[in-house]
Amino acid sequence: MDHVFELQGSWKGGLSGEGIVRTENLTTDVSIPSSMGGSEKGTNPDELLLSSSAACYFMTIGLYLERNEIPFEDIKISSKLTVSDKGRLHVASIHHYPVIYLSNDPNEAMTARIHDIAHRAEEGCMITRAIKGNVDVVVEPSIKKV
Repeated sequence: MDHVFELQGSWKGGLSGEGIVRTENLTTDVSIPSSMGGSEKGTNPDELLLSSSAACYFMTIGLYLERNEIPFEDIKISSKLTVSDKGRLHVASIHHYPVIYLSNDPNEAMTARIHDIAHRAEEGCMITRAIKGNVDVVVEPSIKKV
C-alpha cells in the first residue's frame, strides 16, 4: 500500500522572496536564509530537510528499541546540517546526536546493543535512504540515566 502526502505552496519574488507551504498537518512560511542572501522570513528547505531527517531518525530508533525490548524513558536529539559551497551549493552532511535515557545504568553488553541499534536505525530511516549517496548522514549516540 502506498502512502501519499500532499503539499500546496506558493512563492513570490527571487532571492529575497517569500513563500508558504501547506500540508495536512503543517503550514509554514519559507524563505532563503539571510546567510545566503535571502529575507529569512519563516523556515527554509535546509531546516525542513534537517527536521525531516531528525524526526524520521528518532521515530525509527524508538521503534527499534521497542522491538528489541529495550526499556527507555526518552530519546532527545540534537542534529546539525551542513551546506557546502565547494563546487555547487549542496547539503554535505547531517549529524545526529541522539541521547537515549534509561531508568538504570546499562552494562557493557546493553551499551553495545543500544549503540548497534542506534546505527541500524539510521540505516532504516526512510529519509536517510532517500538522500543516501548525496548527503553524508552520521550518528553519534550516547546513553544517560534519567
